[in-house]
Amino acid sequence: MLYIGLDIGTTGAKALLVDEKGTALDRGYAGYSLISDGARVEQRADDWTECGANAIRQVLLNRDASQIAAVALSTQGASTVAVDAANRPIGNALTWMDTRAAQEAKELGAALGDEYIYRSTGWRINPALDAAKIMYMKRSGSYGSARRFLSTLEYMNLFLTGNPVCDPTNSCMRQMYNITEGGYDARILDAAGIEQSELPDIVPTGALVGRVTQQASAATGLVKGTPVYNGAHDQYCASLGAASSNIGDLLLSAGTTWVVMGIGDKPLFTDTYIAPGVHPIPGLYGVMASLVGSGASLQWFKDRFIGEDFDEINKQVSIRAEKMQDLFFYPYLSGAHYPEWLLDARGTFSGIALEHDKFDFARAIMEAAAFSVRRAVEDFSGNGFSPKTLRVMGGAANSAVWCSLIAAALDIPVEVCDQKEACALGAAIIAATGDGAYESFHGAVEAMAGKARLAPQSLELSAILGAKYAKYRRMWDGIARYYQ
Repeated sequence: MLYIGLDIGTTGAKALLVDEKGTALDRGYAGYSLISDGARVEQRADDWTECGANAIRQVLLNRDASQIAAVALSTQGASTVAVDAANRPIGNALTWMDTRAAQEAKELGAALGDEYIYRSTGWRINPALDAAKIMYMKRSGSYGSARRFLSTLEYMNLFLTGNPVCDPTNSCMRQMYNITEGGYDARILDAAGIEQSELPDIVPTGALVGRVTQQASAATGLVKGTPVYNGAHDQYCASLGAASSNIGDLLLSAGTTWVVMGIGDKPLFTDTYIAPGVHPIPGLYGVMASLVGSGASLQWFKDRFIGEDFDEINKQVSIRAEKMQDLFFYPYLSGAHYPEWLLDARGTFSGIALEHDKFDFARAIMEAAAFSVRRAVEDFSGNGFSPKTLRVMGGAANSAVWCSLIAAALDIPVEVCDQKEACALGAAIIAATGDGAYESFHGAVEAMAGKARLAPQSLELSAILGAKYAKYRRMWDGIARYYQ
């Protein structure tokens, strides 16, 4: 049997067609844009459906659609669109990067207390998440005819089946779901002025959402009646697709934003605000932290200051260790978020000498990202999470030198995932499990998920970076006092 995992991300839709062993048979992609102006970061919700349909049509181009046993989704979280009584969008979706609800976030924090919100939902109060964002939308006057507020997963489930349901992993991202009690948090809804009837029903990841409608069939090429199983947030899908789904596993999704996700058997609440959430596998929880600026800093530096491509950057960086003892970079171009939480801080180079050139700076940026991962692993460990291994996926997984720096900075094994579409593959794993090809997610992951190779580790480089990391932390202590 064949399965489609459809990943609706921040900048595009990817469809992955696999067999029951997880072998990729075809891929489809259609991109879309953000509509951005300062704190306003929007997106057309119909871009999700149109490009998702386009991506599915691509994988079905030369194939009998009746072979598709099931479909499931991987989606960006906390990007939300208001819909009217006919389920049509009212304006654009406000994405997870939109921060116009800053005042509403302050009010919710004052009404309920930051600690209550964090301990209930797993997230610090945040203007980009839906409790504050829906509050802002309802106040703005532009959404008077709104009947429901749907995030990406619900809107896509609605498009495919007519049933706009959410799953717990995406509900956690919306900051209205109580992760210890299950279900919507009545105190948060009341404080935000949101009726539960304005939100989608929550059903388990992997449950049958419905079947492809005639309208969706015409748009996608899928056979009418094809089962659609409830998907998950993209980071949780990635943990399935990258086979990082056992207690003690750590997954580093190293794209523009680097995200560390650990797998545990209970929610983990910390003074540094690691974000726990319900995992698709029953009884497990994800514990997540975003290393803001880690991946974006190199892209920024390349675009602004380096004319060469990433292949040349990797080549040059790999031979530049001898001048790097005192050259440091702090990747806080948009503030120091987890685990420092000094949002007024800014990026810093220090230890610059006449001998340094642009590729030395690039290496300092790569080292800083590796140090950010080490800082996160130390924080996870110090708060009772026992990491066994770190698996790397995303853009940094394509850089041998970056993976070697990460491996040298840590004292746990580092593996590099060979699956470039882990989110979409995770969705396909959900579809296969829902369809009955496997009795459990664990069985499906073992059979279908991507493999990994051990990142090479140099004892000499480990010693160098170990000594440099100690300096790195001491230097930050001095810089941080300036912003406190």
